[in-house]
Amino acid sequence: MTTAVATRTVGTPWLAATAIVLSFAAGATDAFAFLRLGGIFTANMTGNLVLIGLTERPGYLNTLFGAIVAVLVFAATVYVAHRIARPGDGLRRGLIIVLAATLLAQIAVLIGWIVNPQPLQLAIQGLLIAFSAIAMAGQTSVSKRVEKHSGVTTTFVTGTITSLMGDFADRTPQDRGIRIGVIFALTTGALSGSLLIGVNPTFGAALPLVPSLIGLVLITRMPPAASAARKEAL
Repeated sequence: MTTAVATRTVGTPWLAATAIVLSFAAGATDAFAFLRLGGIFTANMTGNLVLIGLTERPGYLNTLFGAIVAVLVFAATVYVAHRIARPGDGLRRGLIIVLAATLLAQIAVLIGWIVNPQPLQLAIQGLLIAFSAIAMAGQTSVSKRVEKHSGVTTTFVTGTITSLMGDFADRTPQDRGIRIGVIFALTTGALSGSLLIGVNPTFGAALPLVPSLIGLVLITRMPPAASAARKEAL
C-alpha cells in the first residue's frame, strides 16, 4: 500500500509543487504574524496553544486574545474548506474556490496593515489575525486534499519530519522530495518574510500573496491526468 501511494504522489508533480509553494506562503505568513501581529502564529496552531499557557509572558492577555482568535478561526475555516473541497469529480473546483478565498484573505491582511495607523489597535490586530488564520486554514485544507497520503502538511512540519524520519528508520518507500521540499520551503518563507519586514513591514505583509497566487494558478492549470491521479489516490 505504501509503495503504491508513493508512486501516485510522485506521478503528480503539479500537486507536489502546489504543496511546496503553499509551504513557503505559510512560512512567510507566520513570520509577519509573529513579528507584527502581537507574536501570534496564524499557520502553526500548536504554537498558539502553547502561547495560551504561557501566563508569565509579558502582555499575556493580548497574547491570549490573539491566540484564541487564531485557533477558533483556523478550526472553523478548515471545516468549511473541507466541506467545499470534497473528494470526487468536483474536487479541483473546490480547491480553486478555497485557494481563491485564501488569496482574498491575504489581500485583506495587506490592505488592513496599510490603511491602519501603527501601532495597531487590539481590535484591528485581532481582525488581521483572523483574516491571516483564514488564509492559512484554507491552504492547510487544500494541502491535506492534495497530499493526503504523503505525510505532508504545509503550515507546520513536525508531522512531516516525523513521517520522513520514521520512514527512513523503517526503510519504507516514501516521497522524500516533497517532504524535504516542504520543510525547506517553510523555512525559506519565514526567512524571506523576516528579511523583508526588516526592510519594510508592508513588504512582509505582501510576500505571502505571491506563493498563494502561484498555488492558485497551479491548481487551476493542473493537467487532467494529475487530477485523475489525485482522485485515484483518494
